[in-house]
Amino acid sequence: MTKQLYYEDAYLKEFDARVIACREGENGIHLYLDKSAFFPEGGGQDGDRGYLLSDLFPGGKAAVTDTQSDGDDIYVVCDREVKVPAGTRVHGVLDWKFRFDRMQNHSGEHIVSGLIHNRFGYENVGFHMSADRMTIDLSGEIEEKELQEIEQRANEIVWSNVPLHTDVYTEEEAENVQFRSKKELHGMIRVVTIPGADVCACCGTHVRYTGEIGPIRLIAHERFRGGIRIEMMCGRWAYNYMTGILRQNREVSALTSSKPLETAEGVGKLLESEKALKGQLLEIRYGEMDRIAQSLTDKGPVLIFAQTYDPVMVQKLTSKVMEKNGGAACVLSGSDEAGYFYTIGQKDGDLRALIREMNRALDGKGGGRPYFLQGSVKADKEQVETFLKENIPGLLVQQI
Repeated sequence: MTKQLYYEDAYLKEFDARVIACREGENGIHLYLDKSAFFPEGGGQDGDRGYLLSDLFPGGKAAVTDTQSDGDDIYVVCDREVKVPAGTRVHGVLDWKFRFDRMQNHSGEHIVSGLIHNRFGYENVGFHMSADRMTIDLSGEIEEKELQEIEQRANEIVWSNVPLHTDVYTEEEAENVQFRSKKELHGMIRVVTIPGADVCACCGTHVRYTGEIGPIRLIAHERFRGGIRIEMMCGRWAYNYMTGILRQNREVSALTSSKPLETAEGVGKLLESEKALKGQLLEIRYGEMDRIAQSLTDKGPVLIFAQTYDPVMVQKLTSKVMEKNGGAACVLSGSDEAGYFYTIGQKDGDLRALIREMNRALDGKGGGRPYFLQGSVKADKEQVETFLKENIPGLLVQQI
């Protein structure tokens, strides 16, 4: 059984140990230790990282990329060239930034989950910690306003800087203790208490005082399996995230000539202005389409390259021209590099055979009604023009 130093002192950053076994694993060499300050993955918390020092390692140092448990034993994962005999003495050094980030967030998650449980009776049914944030799944739905109140209260508990307490009970003793737990527990049961927020069974590591958690932010939420999934972050993760948001807001503030707390209003004005300009541009484009269609009256089949038109405009121009020109009307938009979107139509015509052949010859796809079809081709402008000229006699080509 590995001695669990992280339970004796979660702030222990270095320690001495002895290798009790060295085994090949799928992800590297597994070094089993007689004692460990490296926390093994569990309860939603990542396994610790860091390095080991020993004269028997290549270069005297071995990176620890993960920590896992195997029953009562704990092993660290190292590179494959690290092979040492049992009995080798090593000095372990934690990646403290990695560990402390997870301690901050794990303790912050307990506060939020505990407050929600106390207020709504919901259970935490899922917990996952990633590289810079975490998610918690709760068994019931919560309104936005209520989540804001939970976040406010969680930060008030941080500001109060109260100590966290960890107690260990036997199964019999635990029967007389009220605490949250996701599953039925056996053996010795560790219970973490955060005054005013939570009492919960937990195998993870935590900060000593709530003040060390730092800011707690609930950054997103969504309905999930009849309840709610909350995305949140604490401490350094929350600080870095909010710093990024502040930096972005400063840029938006400068771009919109608005005060930092009025950027939403500034962006709103820009969007309204953009909407008005788009409306004006659309009117100009529709007028342009009418003039083009009128100029092609009775001109026969026509191919138009309208490279600044979007797909909706391509369709509308095709529709207008085919009513006037007295033959097939094909409009394309795109580029030689990306390919072309096309719409082709002919009043009372049947263009399906032509389009099947065009799609085959020009690596295209598309379809529609016999007299009006649309799609795309992966070909350059010259190839499209050549194909259509060969298959539509008297084709007039225009560029707009």
